[in-house]
Amino acid sequence: MRNTITIRRWRIDLYQRAIYVQKQPDPKCADCRGAGHVEIGGPLNHPDAEYEPCGCWNPWGDIRIPLRLRAQVTERYPF
Repeated sequence: MRNTITIRRWRIDLYQRAIYVQKQPDPKCADCRGAGHVEIGGPLNHPDAEYEPCGCWNPWGDIRIPLRLRAQVTERYPF
């Protein structure tokens, strides 16, 4: 089960065991123009160009909020 909601630059993923919150790249960034990465070295738009993350976001900087485990009902009800 995975549900995702996006609010402006924030992406929120809901899993059964945790909620993940991640900040997305800035669409108004002058360096990456919302792509989240910039080319380093080589000619512009070259297919073998190397990329590095832009300074407007951190792709590994997500927040994990653990959820409590649900209690399992082991007894059976008569109805």
